[in-house]
Amino acid sequence: MKILITGSAGFVGKFIFNYLKSENQVYGISRRSSETTTHSFDISNIDISRILNEIAPDVIIHSAALTNVDYSEEHQDEAWKTNVFGTENLVKWCKENDKKMIYISTDYVYSGEKNNYDEYSETNPVNYYGKTKLEAENLVKKLNNWVILRSTVIFGYDKLGTNFLMQMLNFKEPKKICDDQISNPTDVNVLCEYVRKIIEKNIKGLFVATGPETINRYEFAILIADIFGLDKNLILKVKTSELNQKAKRPLNNGTNSLKIRNLLDYNCPTLRESLEKIKSRL
Repeated sequence: MKILITGSAGFVGKFIFNYLKSENQVYGISRRSSETTTHSFDISNIDISRILNEIAPDVIIHSAALTNVDYSEEHQDEAWKTNVFGTENLVKWCKENDKKMIYISTDYVYSGEKNNYDEYSETNPVNYYGKTKLEAENLVKKLNNWVILRSTVIFGYDKLGTNFLMQMLNFKEPKKICDDQISNPTDVNVLCEYVRKIIEKNIKGLFVATGPETINRYEFAILIADIFGLDKNLILKVKTSELNQKAKRPLNNGTNSLKIRNLLDYNCPTLRESLEKIKSRL
């Protein structure tokens, strides 16, 4: 199968590319050159259709996005251009060519007021990043064959990366971690397996695609410290309000991913199992 991954130089795109390449013909589009980028191009450029026609993929896995929440809040035009207009270009091509799109979205489409969000929960983003991702979801839903995966706090070992695990492994000075931002951290390999099985089974629809455990950010940091032998005295427990972040965060944002795990018959590893597996490979 021909699979095209957008944002292939990014953390998630890179992992999905490498996860699928042994069994598929995989291509990668990114603005940045990388080992997992076959075509350097900006998806927000209308001429992206030329690249898509050249590759002629059966499936587009759309992971490209401006994901910095605070930056998006202060650079809204740029966030809209990448997250919405870029998606619109891809959707237009998929529609004209009757192709499948798998869109990597976020739990930030929820307001974070009630916890245990699932596919049927009301969406009401509290920051601009969440708004752009929800708008992109609405575009994707116009296709005949689409999948939306709402994931969050995606982590994995990425040597030069900045995902939460890598932030914890690389800090040397005291680090403030909030205990009131609650979510379901997602092992990047779990997300890759969700994607692989969805393609294999030709699944369609909207899914919460997170890890199985609801935990606050501070508890997650302590778990990482326990497993990797980090100095817990350097992890300072604070409230979100003390961080003075530019964009509002959904706080009580736990999610329920039973629908996708049951449908794919997938026994998702626990956070501890995921982290211990990562450590064993180092």
